[in-house]
Amino acid sequence: MKPINGASAAHQRSLRGRPFGVEIQHLLAFLCIYEERQVTLAAQRLGRSQSALSHSLSRLRELLRDELFVLRGGEMWPTQVAQQLHPTIQSAVALIDSLHEERRLFDPLHDGFELRIGMTDYAERVFSPRLWMALERRAPGVRLTVRAIDRYAAEGMLLGDAVDMAIVGNPVLADAALQCDELLADPYVVAFSRRAHGAGMDLPAYLAAPHLRVAVGQGEYSAVDAVLKASGHRRDIRCIVPSFLRVPAMLEGSALVATLARGVFSDLDGSAGHAIVLQPPPFEIDPVRIVLLSPGGERVSSAQRWLRDLILELFSAR
Repeated sequence: MKPINGASAAHQRSLRGRPFGVEIQHLLAFLCIYEERQVTLAAQRLGRSQSALSHSLSRLRELLRDELFVLRGGEMWPTQVAQQLHPTIQSAVALIDSLHEERRLFDPLHDGFELRIGMTDYAERVFSPRLWMALERRAPGVRLTVRAIDRYAAEGMLLGDAVDMAIVGNPVLADAALQCDELLADPYVVAFSRRAHGAGMDLPAYLAAPHLRVAVGQGEYSAVDAVLKASGHRRDIRCIVPSFLRVPAMLEGSALVATLARGVFSDLDGSAGHAIVLQPPPFEIDPVRIVLLSPGGERVSSAQRWLRDLILELFSAR
């Protein structure tokens, strides 16, 4: 190679092979500390010793001339410089991962991978126990992290690389590049206390009753409200809760009525099962489509493909 801008051949030889100092383990340490906020948890996640991770952090601080993280309240909080660097470092590690992916396929019995999957609390209860048991048997190196999500936020979290996959009902999507696989169609049911409303409820009684709704992300109305509005009706929502898991207990001791997917009540048994009545809605409404969302095309890694196929194998025939 000829010298550039008059540089000497000797000077070029002196630069050849000289490391910049930043190594991939330093970048991985940065990302893990950024996400975990603790060196101990980050070291466990990477399978490295705490001292090795501290060494990587010290080296990055030296090279980047910034503290990067400061200890506050027992947690490592990123400085302004670290916050500015985070997207760039995240992209650099993703690029290195993609180059690595082209050379080898994911080996579930030997490779490690952190599966960050977003779920509602309802989906988490239905899907995560069986998924974890399958991962224990088939991919012992995979770490499962379930993150709270809703149907409005799922797309943004996937595109922003906050999660690898998401399981949600009736997702709101705009990006056609995302892979969308239906896992099940869960019919709506009307749930209410037998003591408060007896054994059955027609439409007039339904509309006259006080209703409970689960607040889902930024949505003001649910599909139930949209269907009722289209037919000129409106239910009287008297209570709004942030979690599907709270619904059965709220109904059992009150006159509230809830219209939700049947799976929300899948754990009813004993006295609760006798106290709460489940019946089809007194109007036509499509079931909730529970879907698996994942990256599509070139954005998906071999590990993500393997895990997507595993989830479809476990749940798509339910």
